[in-house]
Amino acid sequence: MELHLAYPGLFDQEAGAQLAAVMNTPRQLSARQRILRANAARTGALYVQRGFAARYRLDRAGRRQFIGILIPGDFAGLSSFALGRLDHDIDSISSVRLQSISHDQMGLLEAASPELLCRLWQLTLLDSAISRYWIFRIGRLPGLARIANFFCEMLVRQYVRGLCGTDRFELPLTQSDLGEACGMTPVHANRMIGELRAEGICNFMDGAVEVGDFAGLFRMGQYSWDYLYLPDAVSADLRRRLTPAATRGIALGLR
Repeated sequence: MELHLAYPGLFDQEAGAQLAAVMNTPRQLSARQRILRANAARTGALYVQRGFAARYRLDRAGRRQFIGILIPGDFAGLSSFALGRLDHDIDSISSVRLQSISHDQMGLLEAASPELLCRLWQLTLLDSAISRYWIFRIGRLPGLARIANFFCEMLVRQYVRGLCGTDRFELPLTQSDLGEACGMTPVHANRMIGELRAEGICNFMDGAVEVGDFAGLFRMGQYSWDYLYLPDAVSADLRRRLTPAATRGIALGLR
């Protein structure tokens, strides 16, 4: 995914091409592989061109808690430019295609194009905003709303990048993964998924979510995307699609 498509409000085509020019040759990893290891010295950051990955931490018993999902167009490890390491692990969820940008190249950008480096730092602020929202989701929302809210985030983040419509989006997680992302057991997650399916809101299976009631999913999840700092045009489009007339049109295949 090209940078100007991943961040339409932040990078134009020229800036995206300038940054892409200093990235290394892409590499492929299969699903369920370690990408970055916590507390290891870092010499660069990664850009996810294709595929999905997860940030996570482990407790003393080795039990995993997802603390973030990376989708195509996300960076991983930008903060290591200042901090020197990461405090969490990152694994691929699906097969992924990655590019890297070295700390040396980022240092050169700081001298040659400080505005471009500033935009990269803005991405770390967006990561922080998403992390704060995950705290809210897990700490405040009940189980059903928590799952629905997580689905809403995955839909909106992919929708803004042109990776999906409003009726289906890719999500290559297992039910156990979903529980780890939403702070619940796999059994609890399975029950919540069943309730969403029974109510005709959405169906999660085979690495994707089929959305039967777009507005209903957002209502169930008590979802607001303000923390994603989307371009105004994208926010307006989402609001329009969430109006009763628009959702009826989507259900009838008119939009």
